[in-house]
Amino acid sequence: MSDYNMVAVVKVMPTDPEVNLDELEAKLKEVLPEKFGLAKVEREPIAFGLVALKFYVLAKDEEGYDLDQVLEAFRQVENVESAEVETVSRI
Repeated sequence: MSDYNMVAVVKVMPTDPEVNLDELEAKLKEVLPEKFGLAKVEREPIAFGLVALKFYVLAKDEEGYDLDQVLEAFRQVENVESAEVETVSRI
């Protein structure tokens, strides 16, 4: 983890409140491109029973670490309504 110098918070919205978040989280972890790391995952209640998953994705500030790769991978997963970068910070 010490090689990484950036963390991006990627907010993933499920398609509906009935989605099994444990299964969705596991699928998203599987499709995270290998060169990226994962610090943690949090759950954020939104409204009407909908809960977003917030992935703290680790990256390097160098060529080849494009967060669009993460977003595209996440958006391909079944039951994902959207995936967006909320913040990017140096660590």
